[in-house]
Amino acid sequence: MLGTAVTTLCWITAAAALSGGAAASSAVVVVLAVLVAFVGLPHGAADHRFAQIRLEPLLGRSWLPVFLLGYLAIAAAVVCGWVLAPAATIILFFLASAWHFGAEEPRLATGPRWFRSLARFARGGLVIWTPLVFRHDEVLQILASVAPRGSSTTAAAVGGPLWLISVVMLAVATAGWGSQLVAAWRTTGRRRRVLLADNALVASLVLLFILAGPLVSFPVFFCGWHSARGLRRLRRELGESWRQLALSLAPLTIAAIALIALTGGVLLPAATWNETLVRATFIGLSAVAVPHLLLHGLDAPVWKTGGPQRWPLLQTGSPA
Repeated sequence: MLGTAVTTLCWITAAAALSGGAAASSAVVVVLAVLVAFVGLPHGAADHRFAQIRLEPLLGRSWLPVFLLGYLAIAAAVVCGWVLAPAATIILFFLASAWHFGAEEPRLATGPRWFRSLARFARGGLVIWTPLVFRHDEVLQILASVAPRGSSTTAAAVGGPLWLISVVMLAVATAGWGSQLVAAWRTTGRRRRVLLADNALVASLVLLFILAGPLVSFPVFFCGWHSARGLRRLRRELGESWRQLALSLAPLTIAAIALIALTGGVLLPAATWNETLVRATFIGLSAVAVPHLLLHGLDAPVWKTGGPQRWPLLQTGSPA
């Protein structure tokens, strides 16, 4: 089970961090970039198949160029936002990412509907809130190196608001975690085991985010949990083998890697190679992530290649 594997990975990585592990060395940065490129990006490389369902009935054969132009326009707008208004771009991107990550998480078993939605958003952003509270200076240092200009000013501008949002969201996530723990003890059998395992996963991720640096903990969450679940669900919904899925995702994945390399290495170079790679990874990832999360916010279904059969979107990992 993926949840068990990720929980174990969290404890191993946290133990390594406690024993004197990973600073932001060149090796860590390279591993981050490779994981994002070959695990993180592919889970969004089937977005054209989601868009086809919405656009082809309206535009016919023109749907693909319209989709690609729109996708690239949004990505370009995000890059411009990093250059022209980095503080606002950082805050909006963090909030949008938390919403997108939360949409992939299971709903709480109990509680008012409004609280379950808020707790889902708070849980999705744990990878953001936790480092901002417990490793605040380290996060701001990374943001300062990522922002193309006015780095110190940008870090100072976003530090306070993000810290306050993070404290509130951590409190909400903690309340949700406690609510689910109570629900687990009130039930029996498989449902109890599922709820307790889910709570153990959340606790393990939070521990990882506290003990390991963001350049280490983020790839574990984004690639090992979020993207891996997305790829597994995508393969099931499309009815393809892993080999067929890899071949179908390769073209857009390669194009996204090239776009990120161009964005960071050519258009937004930093003072050092390490900073350039981190900047390329985070700005490039945000550029392709924003159109991806906007598209999936529409809850578009997926169909098999060659047919109009609709496949329901599944909540992988849901206690239900």
